[in-house]
Amino acid sequence: MRLLALTTLATVVLATLTACDAAPVRTTSTVAPSVQVVGGKLVGTSHDGVRAFLGIPFAAAPMGERRWRAPAPAAAWLGARDATQPGPACPQPARPAGALSTHVPLAQSEDCLNLNVWTPADASAAHPLPVFVWIHGGANMLGDASAPYYEGARLAHRGLVVVSINYRLGYLGYFAAPALEAEHGPGNFALLDQIAALAWVQKNIAAFGGDPKRVTIGGESAGGEAVLQLMTASAAHGLFAQAIVESGGGWRKTPTREEMTAKIRAGFSGAGLAADADAQTLRKIPVEKLIQAESVDRQLGFGSFLDGVSVSEDTSKVFLAGKQAPVPLLIGSNTWEASLMRAQPANTKARQLADSAAVKRLYKDEADSSDAVMQHLFTDLVMAAPARWVAREQSKRAATFLYRFGYVRTARRDSMPGTPHGGELPYVFDTLEKSDVGQGSTLSTQDTATASAVADCWAAFVRSGKPECALGAWAAYDAAGGMTMDIGNEHTAVVSHLRAGILDAMDRFFSPNATSRLP
Repeated sequence: MRLLALTTLATVVLATLTACDAAPVRTTSTVAPSVQVVGGKLVGTSHDGVRAFLGIPFAAAPMGERRWRAPAPAAAWLGARDATQPGPACPQPARPAGALSTHVPLAQSEDCLNLNVWTPADASAAHPLPVFVWIHGGANMLGDASAPYYEGARLAHRGLVVVSINYRLGYLGYFAAPALEAEHGPGNFALLDQIAALAWVQKNIAAFGGDPKRVTIGGESAGGEAVLQLMTASAAHGLFAQAIVESGGGWRKTPTREEMTAKIRAGFSGAGLAADADAQTLRKIPVEKLIQAESVDRQLGFGSFLDGVSVSEDTSKVFLAGKQAPVPLLIGSNTWEASLMRAQPANTKARQLADSAAVKRLYKDEADSSDAVMQHLFTDLVMAAPARWVAREQSKRAATFLYRFGYVRTARRDSMPGTPHGGELPYVFDTLEKSDVGQGSTLSTQDTATASAVADCWAAFVRSGKPECALGAWAAYDAAGGMTMDIGNEHTAVVSHLRAGILDAMDRFFSPNATSRLP
């Protein structure tokens, strides 16, 4: 049985995401910080040594006749544009039962291609700073750039210019239908949005004191998968110099256009829509009906497919061929990625695999029940083993650093078996008090110190390509040494060949270049 048999299980990657309210454009006082970008003047806010410019359009509204087309440049504006409030999130369904976050973006619109920038108040073009561009997660169905735990001020205090971006989600971001095929256009509109945002950064980030030659892209869950996709996309060549992938998988089998069309037909049928309608009719479907169609099959998930225009090959195949971007990479996963199973239980095939004698033997020292085996298997097969595999392939091209994140907030250690999917995010951004993890409870000195140290590590990587920080000497990964930074409650250290026996088995049986079958 190979990884393909677990496609449904592996695509359920719902991240911790969401947003703040948005406000309309309005003119503000020139006393506030301002910046001139392509398109016009922006007026933002300044607090505690950090300037923030929010809700900046990086592309035209992809609605009406622009729905399901490649992003176009945003229209210029007259006067000063208010950039003190986040822009709307892209349309998305309600959170499923058991979702990992309670944050919901209240303002949603198809006119959602906007981004946020945080920059030190003293940043200048004369001494440009490294740039960190963040791509949110959410199974390509949920989330937005303005979730409170993505707030970039504390990373800006560490000498970075931080950018968080929106991109189209669900059917609006990934769509295939016969009428659109006749236009010979792409179908992975979310990927094109991400590339457009990076192109905007190249043209404009110097105005915020950022260095366009020192851009690091980063993302978690679906955002991490997007980073891997960008590393293999020729259209993204030269738009970034480094990459960070958090719980982004790496073994996903890319559906064909035909497979995506069939899934969309099924969703449309369940919502009483006709996927075979002409393009004009499709573009007039109310967005609420599209969201309803997305929700018909929660297991569908979204992500890139082989549209033959923007994506022509599996990401893993590009890595195997050594054709991905030769950029420094920081990559890893969490110890309890199976927290995702609270929102989407394992299917029958996955349960059968977990109950097999071979898998039970593999986890005999780590799991004492069928459910525990299933959770370990999910964590390793969907996230941990693919992260190590990608690290090994990328280490042949550039400096690569691998981690496993297992720190759990002090007050929750009795109720969590490890760090859940997305649980590292408020540590990376040093925003524990703004997250579900930190709200309504006391954070210990160890909690806040760990968040500070982790944010220092990520910031150091963005600055220099090396995560040099208080966590300790972090050696680069390669196949021979197998060095992994293991971030835990009781100790944090670099470990050689961490859990190699189990992860080696995942490689042998399930990786894109698997050599064996399960007995």
